[in-house]
Amino acid sequence: MARVPGLTRPGGGRSVVSLLDVDFYKFTMGQFVLRRYPGVRVRYRLICRTPGANLPEAAPPAALRDELDAIRGLSFRPGELAYLRGLEPRGRFGEDFLSFLARLRLPPVTVAAEGRRLRVETEGRWPEVILWETLILSALSERISRATLARDGGAGAFREALELGRERLERKVHALRARPGLRFASFGTRRRFSRSWQLELEARLARALPDQFTGTSCVASARENGIAPVGTIAHEIFMVGAAASGGDDDSIRASQRFMVDAWWEEYGEPLSVFLTDTWTTPVFLTDVDADRARRFRGVRHDSGDPAAFGDAVLEWYGGHGVDPRAKSLVFSDGLEAGEILDLHDRFGGRIRVAFGWGTNLTNDCGVPNLSLVVKPIAANGRPLVKLSDNPGKTTGPPAEVARYRRIFAAPAGPTTLPVY
Repeated sequence: MARVPGLTRPGGGRSVVSLLDVDFYKFTMGQFVLRRYPGVRVRYRLICRTPGANLPEAAPPAALRDELDAIRGLSFRPGELAYLRGLEPRGRFGEDFLSFLARLRLPPVTVAAEGRRLRVETEGRWPEVILWETLILSALSERISRATLARDGGAGAFREALELGRERLERKVHALRARPGLRFASFGTRRRFSRSWQLELEARLARALPDQFTGTSCVASARENGIAPVGTIAHEIFMVGAAASGGDDDSIRASQRFMVDAWWEEYGEPLSVFLTDTWTTPVFLTDVDADRARRFRGVRHDSGDPAAFGDAVLEWYGGHGVDPRAKSLVFSDGLEAGEILDLHDRFGGRIRVAFGWGTNLTNDCGVPNLSLVVKPIAANGRPLVKLSDNPGKTTGPPAEVARYRRIFAAPAGPTTLPVY
């Protein structure tokens, strides 16, 4: 496939040069919310879950603001929209959504230092603001990589880090070749070392492991490298959906099943992968019945102990009389290479196992990683909550967190701070 002008310009100066440079699920979710929640206003905020991090030092606010202003000046090019229109199955993205993207201008982002914290927030109508999560995080991640290396390593440090990344990538390729049945995709757009490195890395995986590397969450890389864009749904659908449901206890309690069914109505079986841990997996597995378990093609793990999660999913399918060998289990939480191999060996043959490999794939160049997320924190003025299977990933005001735990009868576990 021909290379896309601007994406691989050496040096480049910018971490993002195309609005296609986001995770694929931002488009699947974006179309969903445009059609069903076009007027809901959502506020997003950067959250750093790494104790002691000094983000204003790593990413000076003025420079980051300039970077985000440049991204805000981007718009979708006709060729980019044609690419989305041509993705299989044809018609997944309708002309209503593509026309919306053609007119889209991203809302402004506020950037300010608050001591050792960096306040980054944006707000707007949900369909207009939804792309910002990936864009903010990938821009911030690359800025931190470059600033850290310039401070600690001086001239040539970025090049040396890339060489280390290439060496580590080849070791990963060698290990994965020993499991020819193992399937994985790259989920590392948001916390990548750099834009150019993600493009190079995914091109290398496509050449080296064509039968194992199934695609990338990064739509720009998918287009450039001739590989499949992959992704389905994220926690924000459930978080905002709960607030938009009416806000009372009964509406919130019913919102998870409602959003699962609405997603099925929009996309059907091809994008039907459950994300279970917004209100904790035990709640989800109790909430979602046998009919939905049979219809949806699989389940994605994104927090908590992966082996315990896999065992619970197998038991859940069995309890509903569903053969798990016909379903998929996608692991996607801060995976290391050794963990991927172990999980493949443990669950392979019992269920169709796949992996969404993120930070430890696209940002393994010797620079310490920070646990950074951009989460929706309010919708139409109502605070949002995520509980998670790892309470260290919990978001929301304490009183609302306690309320949601009561509404869903969600278990509370010991807080474990996430690495990613």
